[in-house]
Amino acid sequence: MDYYIVAIEKRYNKAVHNKVRKPSMKLVKTGIAGLDEFLTGGLPPRILLLAGLPGSGNEVFARQIAYTRAKQTGITYFTVNVSPDSVKEDMATYNWDTTPLETTENWKFKTITKIASLQETIIEEMKQHRTIIIDSLSEVLLTRKVEEAINLLTAMSRQNKDSEEYHLLLLTDGMQDPKAETAMQHFAEGVIEFNTTWTTDATHRDILIKKMKGTFVPERRLPYSIGKRGFLIETATRIT
Repeated sequence: MDYYIVAIEKRYNKAVHNKVRKPSMKLVKTGIAGLDEFLTGGLPPRILLLAGLPGSGNEVFARQIAYTRAKQTGITYFTVNVSPDSVKEDMATYNWDTTPLETTENWKFKTITKIASLQETIIEEMKQHRTIIIDSLSEVLLTRKVEEAINLLTAMSRQNKDSEEYHLLLLTDGMQDPKAETAMQHFAEGVIEFNTTWTTDATHRDILIKKMKGTFVPERRLPYSIGKRGFLIETATRIT
């Protein structure tokens, strides 16, 4: 009887030891001053939904991070209705020139069409260890069924299981059916909400991390603004 008790204790102690020694999730820096500190190191390697109203700056956020990440890894930027030239023109406003990065293939534009095999195309890019930006998931939902978008999110999550990269999917609030919007937030591994309110004399912006699988995130809102250099955290005092 004692033999079995000892054997069970050994197996338990080994399991606990392995659990303690299991490496923690590696966070990837965004390169945005103040944001990485707020996130206690950066964003986790997850499929992340960036949701906000038009003009909230979620696309500026995605492009700024992608432009910074392109110095370390390949970026594949998927567009739906907007042309790559239009995206490049908008990015040039903030002095983010992707042309040199395209020459080295650190940055690639791809256009999603109605007849294209969306899931296969995106997964193939992920297999090449590239970071994916989808601009935007709302536009995908205008021409495709919700089930197809859900299958895409789950397939990306499976493919990204052992990756050390996050992938950013833009979603425009109110552009799709509320049930579809809820479904996208449910199946995404992380959701960052970009909130904007306009008054007669000012614009107030803040981000709220509604969900982030596998890591602790602050529950408070983080004020931000959008300036000539892009996405800016307003004050350091509010994130301490």
